[in-house]
Amino acid sequence: AAALLARVRARIDAQGLELEQRVLTAVRDALPDTAPSFWDMTILTYWAWSAFDPRAGAMHSAQGAGGLGYGFPAALGAAAADPDRRTPVLAVSGDGGAMYSLAELATARQYGLPVTWLVVDDGGYGILRSYMTDAFGQATGTELSRPDFTALAASFGVPAVRSSPERLREDLAAALAEPGPSVVLLPAELRMFAPTHLSDGEG
Repeated sequence: AAALLARVRARIDAQGLELEQRVLTAVRDALPDTAPSFWDMTILTYWAWSAFDPRAGAMHSAQGAGGLGYGFPAALGAAAADPDRRTPVLAVSGDGGAMYSLAELATARQYGLPVTWLVVDDGGYGILRSYMTDAFGQATGTELSRPDFTALAASFGVPAVRSSPERLREDLAAALAEPGPSVVLLPAELRMFAPTHLSDGEG
């Protein structure tokens, strides 16, 4: 098993995906061990399926039929179901998925739900952009006009911060430590990893 993992690691390392690994590591480091997380369909979620350790918490995602817009409302439901409302909950969305659930910022604020919403903003439907570019050499209909997510959150009375890969661990940990809802915006264009399965004869 160790040799197999080493070969997979070598393939990942050869693809120049340090940013993506750094972002996922920052999320893991910032999230308390027992805190649950809820993930929309976004490139960071593809990484999480393969490499995120939920530890004592639980990782939830809607894989079937896309699941856009799932993460934030599901996280709010988990927070509302906690009678003490003391356990922080993480929601992860891309900017495209976030557009499905923006109105629920009002719900989060009204009930003081301890949900931190990490929105990874890459300017559109990044995974579709990647698939179309790989298949056809260009993408069509994947770019989005987005709001200023931090200003929009603030208009609901929800604290928000614009982060960076370098500051993500610190910003996310600080948001998760505060009571009530919060938004952490990460402008970043993440990439998918190429298949890591072994070819015939390597297994």
